Amino acid sequence: MAISMIGIFLGIFFLFINTDLTVRITAATLVGVIGILSFLRHSVYCESDQIRMGWRQDHKEFQLEVGYANLAIGIWALVAAAFSWVLVCGVMLATYATYLLCALRLHLSQARAPDGLHDPALRERAIRSTISTGFFVLALFGFGIIALARAGVLPFMQM
Repeated sequence: MAISMIGIFLGIFFLFINTDLTVRITAATLVGVIGILSFLRHSVYCESDQIRMGWRQDHKEFQLEVGYANLAIGIWALVAAAFSWVLVCGVMLATYATYLLCALRLHLSQARAPDGLHDPALRERAIRSTISTGFFVLALFGFGIIALARAGVLPFMQM
């Protein structure tokens, strides 16, 4: 959470100074670093992740798959930021935003489920997760649009 807030703050700060730097910073932090940390959380520390989410499963292959997807997206976002590939940074931001928008739907259904979470602490966590993920998705889409406009692929917006 702290890394995403730092990335959003730096993205907004540099937006008015250097748009290309904003795109690189947001792709590197909001997709690259967060994606790799999500890989660690879902794949390496999957047992503690299950406890945190209140989910129990005997086969953790799904969590590993989610972790690998985060790792792949995160690595390519870091590569795009390192080589100043603005278009690829925009695609990575938009891709991660879309991916997390789908995850947000799951968080939302879990937070609203009448019988799904009997433990009040787990329900509160689901509600907080829905709010923070929603904010993060909006930020990703916003910076993605800025990156795609900067790359010249949005004809109605040129930066």
